[in-house]
Amino acid sequence: MRLPRGIRRRGALLIVAAVMAACTSSGPEPTPYPTPVALQPVEDAPAAVEAFLGEWRDGRYGRMYQALTAADREATGEPAFTRLLTDFRRMALVTGMQWQLGPARPIVLPAAPRPPDAPPPSPTPVPSGGTPSATGSPGATVTPEPTPVPPDTPLAGPRIGVVVSAHLTISTDNFGEVPLDRDFVLLAGGDGWQLHWTAAALFPELGDTGSLRLRRQVPVRGRIVAQDGTVFARTREDGARIYPQEWLAGQTIGYATPATREDLKAGFTLGMRKGDLIGRSGLEAGADALLSGKPGFRLVAVPAEGEPATVLSREMVPAADIRITIRPAIQATADASLAPYNEAGTAVLNPKNGDVWALASAPRFNPNAMTIGSTLSGLPLADPGASARLSHAVQAAYPAGSSFKVFTLAAALKTGVAGPGTRMTCNGTWTFSGFTFHNYMDHHLAGLVDLLAAMAFSCNTTYMPLSILVFDHDRKALTDVVREFGFGQSTGIKHLADEPGILPDSAYFREKEHRPYGPFDQIQLAIGQGSYLGTPLQLANAYAAIGNGGKLWVPRLVVDARLPDGTVVEHNARELKQRISVGRADLAYVVEAMKAVVNYSYGTAYPAFIGFGIPVAGKSGTAETGTPTPDAWFPAFAPANDPRIAAATVLVHVPLATGGSDAAPLVRRVFSTYFAGG
Repeated sequence: MRLPRGIRRRGALLIVAAVMAACTSSGPEPTPYPTPVALQPVEDAPAAVEAFLGEWRDGRYGRMYQALTAADREATGEPAFTRLLTDFRRMALVTGMQWQLGPARPIVLPAAPRPPDAPPPSPTPVPSGGTPSATGSPGATVTPEPTPVPPDTPLAGPRIGVVVSAHLTISTDNFGEVPLDRDFVLLAGGDGWQLHWTAAALFPELGDTGSLRLRRQVPVRGRIVAQDGTVFARTREDGARIYPQEWLAGQTIGYATPATREDLKAGFTLGMRKGDLIGRSGLEAGADALLSGKPGFRLVAVPAEGEPATVLSREMVPAADIRITIRPAIQATADASLAPYNEAGTAVLNPKNGDVWALASAPRFNPNAMTIGSTLSGLPLADPGASARLSHAVQAAYPAGSSFKVFTLAAALKTGVAGPGTRMTCNGTWTFSGFTFHNYMDHHLAGLVDLLAAMAFSCNTTYMPLSILVFDHDRKALTDVVREFGFGQSTGIKHLADEPGILPDSAYFREKEHRPYGPFDQIQLAIGQGSYLGTPLQLANAYAAIGNGGKLWVPRLVVDARLPDGTVVEHNARELKQRISVGRADLAYVVEAMKAVVNYSYGTAYPAFIGFGIPVAGKSGTAETGTPTPDAWFPAFAPANDPRIAAATVLVHVPLATGGSDAAPLVRRVFSTYFAGG
């Protein structure tokens, strides 16, 4: 309960009287000029500290300065006071403050010089000692003559104050949570309690007028290394980031460049300074936290006299090297295969566990262009442009064309609307609800054919009607199967940004086109057209799941991250994303259909694999793009019945191209390198 002001004032007088009595009961004679005591209620002192700390938290240093005693303001000066607190906030990267206050405790302070705002001392009368009066009357006493006192006479008497203990918790980015236990001393002024301040109130090591220095230790950025020891990225002794393999897997590796002022303003990375390397794309960006480590900091108090002392510290976290699954020989073949094209992508992986062996993209990209501006041999490199920096294997999505028919077949087998004994027509055209669909060049097969032959010939007029049978049975069956194979979502690959693509299911059409999913949407999805978009990595991974019996893996690119002393700070185990609900026998039939694409004489990929010697299962796709130039696809795996490698290649906007004639031969080259020991 707060006492009436009169009672509180009397309480303060009693405290002062008691303290003064204690000070004068023994020792030297009291000074004739005791320190004047402005009476303030003791219980008001914590509120003054509360206000002071609130201004500190909010960075209002001018108001803090005005809360100091006049003597401390004169001794410190506002620029020095503000600079000290500003330096602390900037060097520690203060983000917040909390505190708990104890009760005020009266104290007696030693003598101090007269405060600038104290009133000048009053003159002291001197007794006459019987001196005759001015009138000459005997026995009269003259008026005492005051003894003048210089206005700068020091105050020798004791000062009365209070102490408020505070437990501070200062949140910082550079040093974490910093606990500070401080005793704030307050003196009574005419307008309330004022704080006694020196630099030591922040850190005792500063003394009265010390300053702060921040010392920083930055780790050398880690390397990106293949499992066979091939170094893809490292930091040169002069601090430049270089890429020894030049164009090899350039988009996958990415690049790192020094931080700019704009990065600092945006708070790109906490504790960052201009010139620190920042990953901008690829693994350099995705694994930036591992590759960069964390700088170490020491906040040093530098007193006016004496040795500097560390008051806060955070140890440096060394940068890690990351090991990746890229196989240089396979990557080199994939890169070289795409070199003639303006836009293309290839993804290669291990279907048994999801390890990524190559991610190739055209146009090619040399990360050294972004860091040192030349090849390592000194040849100048032009700005590669946005298309070259983009990985068309994982960050660009395209319509898949007829390579999507394998999923239509899987849905038909799962729902039971078709099976190995199913026979259908493969005419040049097919009309549905008044609209006529065509085969490529209106080609056809005579009579009734099985689904293997229809896949080999890539019959739109077989697989479109098949998709309607699925739709009539269960309008969600096809889109559910496609979703299971990982489309319309991230693959989950770690430390590399990937494009989820578009799965045009019922939810998509409700949100984007405000209508239900219908049979024409099913027909388009059945052949990888319409609104569908997917990446080479998605196609390669989905085909691998067909070949391995229904295991959809999370593609793994980063194996682990190791500190210079060998400590493993991250290990990425192989991860099974999900098991496909299509039965193994049904998947085996899909594989037979894919083998027919390569083995039947009229199969669309038959010419590309003549004489290859190892059975291959794949499916060509020639996707309409709304332009005269199509996209050519070929996803595949080998050996067909026990796959050890899976790949998908897309060639974008290639005149007169088809998946079988243009993309399939490039996949063959990649497979050849692998089976040759690459």
